[in-house]
Amino acid sequence: MIEILQNKENSDKIEFCARDGEENLGRIAGWLDGDTFVIDELECEDFFTDGLVRAILNLMTLHGIDMARFDLPEQMGRLKNLGFVNDEPVMHSISAFFDRGCN
Repeated sequence: MIEILQNKENSDKIEFCARDGEENLGRIAGWLDGDTFVIDELECEDFFTDGLVRAILNLMTLHGIDMARFDLPEQMGRLKNLGFVNDEPVMHSISAFFDRGCN
């Protein structure tokens, strides 16, 4: 079974990991910059990207953060294909992203 778990031991960053038992399958992490969540680490196969990004964005909405920036220039093509960003690396409303449903 694959799990996406929040790492609460890392106090410098907010982080989620995808695991299958003891095997690490992927990781996403970021930090708060005022009212914007900055995602600056994403290490996973394409298959896990959607789930990891959605998990961390959902956590932000639960804590009242509604804007995200992706500082991942090498990942922009993948993030665009999945609908997280358009031409700029900013998601102006995480809530609006979730309100539109799955494509």
